[in-house]
Amino acid sequence: MAERPSAAQEALSKVEDQLSCLVCLEPYTNPRLLSCFHVYCQHCLEDIVAHNRHGQLECPKCRRPTPLPPTGVSGLQAAFHVHHLFDIQETLKKVKEPQKLACEKCVKTTRKATSFCRQCTKFICEKCTDTHKEWEEEFEGHEVVTIEKLEGDLIRLVSPKKTSPRCPKHDDIMRLYCETCGELICINCTVQIHKNHKYCVIADTFESHKKEILDSLGPVDKQLEATDTALVNLDGRHAELVEHSGKLATNIHSKFDEIHQALYAREGELMAELEGHTQQQLKSLSAQREEVEILQTQRSSCLHFVRESIRTGSPGDVLKMKQGVVKQVRELVDTFDPNTLEPRETTNTFFVPSAQLVKDCKQSGTICTTSVTATPTKRLDKTRVQEAASLRFSNTNHQLIQFPSSNIEAKLFSKLTNKPTYCVVKERGKGEYEISYQPTVGGASEMIVRVGGEEVAGSPFPVAVKTPIDKLGTVIKTINDLKSPWGVALNQAGEIIVAEEGAGIVSIFSPTGDKLRTLDTRGTAVGEMKSPRGVAVDGDDNILVVDAGNHRLLKFSRGGDQIAAVGSHGNSPGQFNDPIGVCVNSVNVKVYVVDWCAECVQIFNSDLTFSSKFGSEGSGNGQFSSPYDVASDRSGCVYVVEYISDRVHVFTPNGVYLRQFGKNGSGNGELNYPVSICVDSDDLVYVGENGNNRVSVFTCEGVFLKSFGSKRSGSRQFKDPVSMVTCMAKVKVRYGNSATVLCRVSGSMGGQMSSPCHQSSIHWS
Repeated sequence: MAERPSAAQEALSKVEDQLSCLVCLEPYTNPRLLSCFHVYCQHCLEDIVAHNRHGQLECPKCRRPTPLPPTGVSGLQAAFHVHHLFDIQETLKKVKEPQKLACEKCVKTTRKATSFCRQCTKFICEKCTDTHKEWEEEFEGHEVVTIEKLEGDLIRLVSPKKTSPRCPKHDDIMRLYCETCGELICINCTVQIHKNHKYCVIADTFESHKKEILDSLGPVDKQLEATDTALVNLDGRHAELVEHSGKLATNIHSKFDEIHQALYAREGELMAELEGHTQQQLKSLSAQREEVEILQTQRSSCLHFVRESIRTGSPGDVLKMKQGVVKQVRELVDTFDPNTLEPRETTNTFFVPSAQLVKDCKQSGTICTTSVTATPTKRLDKTRVQEAASLRFSNTNHQLIQFPSSNIEAKLFSKLTNKPTYCVVKERGKGEYEISYQPTVGGASEMIVRVGGEEVAGSPFPVAVKTPIDKLGTVIKTINDLKSPWGVALNQAGEIIVAEEGAGIVSIFSPTGDKLRTLDTRGTAVGEMKSPRGVAVDGDDNILVVDAGNHRLLKFSRGGDQIAAVGSHGNSPGQFNDPIGVCVNSVNVKVYVVDWCAECVQIFNSDLTFSSKFGSEGSGNGQFSSPYDVASDRSGCVYVVEYISDRVHVFTPNGVYLRQFGKNGSGNGELNYPVSICVDSDDLVYVGENGNNRVSVFTCEGVFLKSFGSKRSGSRQFKDPVSMVTCMAKVKVRYGNSATVLCRVSGSMGGQMSSPCHQSSIHWS
């Protein structure tokens, strides 16, 4: 029975396995590190570059290209951890035969070594061991272990000698790290080349830089985990394809057993076609698996190299390589495409027997995938509500699919309602089929198509159903020469009511934009206005105005006669602290007022007596941070927009919190300093954004539909409100049988931006 190798021999074998170049299969010579973290001999890499017709350097293992520095292969990062492995190899060779070890400290004697000093990295005899103990000051911090201890604790031996590199210019130990240049420097460098630079002692800054390197590996860890999962999925899909192919084969056999003699030849053809298709899928899946394995290898090599380098290298070595490694890690992370991990092949293959199976055996049945080429009879993004549209399809090989239209099932789902619209499938001849449908709801939809009960590849198909909302943004009329317009509303006659805060008045215009009359009660006395902001109209066409300057809520008749006025400065019920927005709830006929500085919404009865209030300062659900405007929908739900928190809160008519939507940003569905809100007769919610200079449109559930407007000075656009003193007033947008009136404001007030879009909406007949 062979003698079991010692621990030292096993460790030596493992180390030697890591010291062979994968190209020349010899021990590394001048090992160099590629950007994919694979290591090869310098001369092997030079041969690769020489034989590449473009003079490029590609990794022989993963084929990732590595940019060459101006000095060529010799300028690549040296793989210092490989040099450390060579040192470890030599030490392990000595430990393997401890009886032959001589003291490496004694010069003129050949005393037998009995111990090993980890700091001196030398084997020493008993006398030298005693010297280490006696000369405590000279050998302070040195750890001396026996040969047996060293062999039994080989994992600690892997830590190589950590020496500080010397400055090539001053031949002094480089104990400093220049943060400005990202280089190791000596003390002399600080008064010459690196004068006035930011630098620090390596020992003081090493941990923070080591953490930065390790933190950069976080995405690589996740990507490695993703590749592991992808490989499992690919293997699973491989098994599914094989199993599915077997099921299809069984199906084919069962169909052809009935007329075996007539269809024997055709059966063989179909089996060959199935096998070819399956092999093509498996080949594609294998190629994808190879790609994922390469991604896995790259990231595994990256993690192993960086962590081993940090664990085994000196602080100087690690900091010396830090910039290059972090750059390479980021490149590795940035080039990762998650789509590569999803299996490209599916089991959407099925057998469809021919209707004329016996009579037409030569052309009976076909093996096809459910990947189809969609050919719409009209542009799907032009489909209108209640307007028919259609879609034709064939297989991916552009071959006509011969099977009854009854085998095809199609449904259209609206993304807004998730309710299906059933479609009618008609055979048009020559293997083409038409899918007709009449969407009842506009917006984004999806069509699901199944053949033989299996969903076709590419399904669901996106279908954009156009609605009148798509005309939003068309300018009908612009009214100029207003003084700091703030709130805007429409009455039942289509008259436009605008609060001009700068003038302290409320102006009323005809539907065509001609000025009709003015509510001018400027002053601070009871019933007078100082800074009118929000305006609204109730069911009797009475005009509600909130006056921020006098902290009041006023009610006027359509003709301009004052009916009531309530409020004063304070925080008690019925008092205001900068009221800013107002709306009338058509369900409970109550008036809702946004009390800006009080961070709440107050509810008043139709006669302006106080009813209740809701909301408080905070960032939680139903709490406010600068509430700015209020609106209600057909069901009575109340919408409050927050200027600071970039949110829209939705409440019941009694002020019970329901939900919220919106977050800070400039993308679709994101808000930036929203200042106004209204809800139209279709319960679409319009939010005016100061920060994004636009109007965003949502469903009442908070689903983003579209936005219009941008930061410019033309029509349908909004210019930076802070930079202008004069303003352009309203933009009216017509769609279908509704109209939206926007008050486009430019100017400033009290150091805060005035709203780019104060809006109101009514049914437009």
